[in-house]
Amino acid sequence: MKKWILLLLICSANTCVASELQGAWKLVSGEYIDQNGKLTSYQSINLQSLKVLSESHFSFTSVKGDSFWAAGSGTYKFADGKYQETLNFNSFGQSKGSQFTFDSKLVGNIWYNSRWEGETRVEYEVWQRVE
Repeated sequence: MKKWILLLLICSANTCVASELQGAWKLVSGEYIDQNGKLTSYQSINLQSLKVLSESHFSFTSVKGDSFWAAGSGTYKFADGKYQETLNFNSFGQSKGSQFTFDSKLVGNIWYNSRWEGETRVEYEVWQRVE
């Protein structure tokens, strides 16, 4: 009986953590390392993005100025300060099943993500909940 109660509490905790991100998010700031190795702020290229998360899936669309820039969707996990996306579909040439893992922190309605490759931060995002 005690094992079942513990399992139920663990599952409830995991669902609760994932549900914290459910909703719609707009990108408010960030930066990334571009294909030339240059640190580029999203504001400098007029990048706008909206990400929508259900309990287990995500989808995002980004525009640069008034033109389409990128889109992707798939599944995600959020636990222990890590947010991981697994792509099913995307417009930017990644294989199905590609994963992107971020150090992640949710503070109220602001969500911070940092993605690293080795010692280099290659992407930083600040999202604000809109719904």
